[in-house]
Amino acid sequence: MASIWQRLLGATQTTENRLAPPPIPLRSDTVVSTTSALSLASVYRAIQIIATPISKALPLDTFRYGGGLEIKIENPVLVNNPSLSESRKDFIFSTVSSLALHGEAYWFKSYDSRGQVNDLTLILASAVNPRYDGPTGTTGAKVFDYFGTTYTTRDIEHLRLFSLPGNLRGIGPIQAASNDIAQALDLRNFAATWFSSGGVPTGVLKTGKMLTKEQAEEITSNWHTKQATRQLAVLSEGFDYQTINATPQDLMFTQVAAQSTQTIARLFGVPARLLLTGVDGTSDTYANLSDEQQTFYRHTLMAYTNAIEDALSNCLPRGTSVRFNYEGLYKADQKTRWEMYDIATGGQPWLTPDEVRTKEGL
Repeated sequence: MASIWQRLLGATQTTENRLAPPPIPLRSDTVVSTTSALSLASVYRAIQIIATPISKALPLDTFRYGGGLEIKIENPVLVNNPSLSESRKDFIFSTVSSLALHGEAYWFKSYDSRGQVNDLTLILASAVNPRYDGPTGTTGAKVFDYFGTTYTTRDIEHLRLFSLPGNLRGIGPIQAASNDIAQALDLRNFAATWFSSGGVPTGVLKTGKMLTKEQAEEITSNWHTKQATRQLAVLSEGFDYQTINATPQDLMFTQVAAQSTQTIARLFGVPARLLLTGVDGTSDTYANLSDEQQTFYRHTLMAYTNAIEDALSNCLPRGTSVRFNYEGLYKADQKTRWEMYDIATGGQPWLTPDEVRTKEGL
């Protein structure tokens, strides 16, 4: 069986691969889906941690190129309000969620009388089939089949979180590492049903006497009846009851669950401590936490914001681009900011007091 990367690239197995032992079969899409993955608390929380700052804490700035210079301009209406049917926060949040769950997102574009995009609608990624319209299916213009209608790139903007050469679809954490998600689902489901239908009794009635099958069944039935109504149990001579106490710690549920959460944190690029779990060997100093936060912004959030920036820029007139402003997230503590402003406004000033107040939201 080809690996997921071989299947995505359409590669065939070599002779060496065919002679090697077959890998563990991949889970089917009906088992590991975006819906089942989202039912995991760690996956739900990871996506929320990624989508919230992008949709709420990061403002958008618009720039226009001309004469070799990049000039910041007032945001067009489309940047301030991409969708006429929902707020910008909800639109961006849903787009980020689609990228995290499907590895891609699709915007349906509407145009005004001047031929400029004036409305974007996020459509269901799983219902879109991107392809080339050439005779071989590998060349030609890129088109999108959506509920029986074929659209062009003028109609639909395609965002991808992770792309591979020759593969039109985007790849997200769930698609790339479905076995890890399946493992977490199996653990969650196994732990949830362990005490109710795990085949392990709550206790054992022991006796040194030989019992017939009928006697054993009668004693068991009577015991269950008494226990179901919480009545006092009376044991006759020769019988002893021993409970089976298996805590989550005894069964290593907590350790394995923590490892599963750490795997999902690594998969989505979210600091493990934000999912309320830790990594052995790490310390919680201010410097470490600050570095971890900056790494999260640069290597996780920017993967999503870059895709949105490029797509939104494509919807604006040529020469105009959009960028998320990370300054608010990178903002230092208050004392450090005051010291920096003292330097910036003194001696050879490069900031005015009004600009400082603007940066502080005053």
